[in-house]
Amino acid sequence: MALGRPVVLTWASEDTAEALAQRYRHEPDARRAQRLRALWLVREQHSVREAARLVGVDERTVGLWLRWYRAGGRAAVVEQHRRAGKGRGAWLSAAQQAQLRDYLGTGAVYTALDAVAWVEQQFQVTYRPKGMYSLLARLRARPKVPRPHNPKSDAAAEAAWKKGGSPTRCGTLA
Repeated sequence: MALGRPVVLTWASEDTAEALAQRYRHEPDARRAQRLRALWLVREQHSVREAARLVGVDERTVGLWLRWYRAGGRAAVVEQHRRAGKGRGAWLSAAQQAQLRDYLGTGAVYTALDAVAWVEQQFQVTYRPKGMYSLLARLRARPKVPRPHNPKSDAAAEAAWKKGGSPTRCGTLA
């Protein structure tokens, strides 16, 4: 046994060492089994440090699980899970996102920068290009589509090129 502070914990009568061992060995969820094994190790007089080392987590994590156990018993340890925060809220409301999606459907947007400019003009909300790419991915929209023709093209020059009116590689006509 490793050295460490002794754990002061009042165990529930149904949480014997044998019951905890049985529970962690038959638990199908790996995270829950890991927590139950740590409880079993502490119940078997291992230190928090030793239990953490054996289950492959930090000592603070085992300490957190023990706090959960003190607060709500084995059920709290098994059912408790930490979730990440919700993150920052959307810059555009759901209605505004629907308007953007409809506008994208018209084909008027070729690039994410076009979408940035439209959103800023329409809703007075400033997006960076990376943020717009993220929003477009969430909307499942792809603004870059092949153009049917280049708006700056010269139809006469294209017709001449198609008829063989372009110079040869060396720059002179044969």
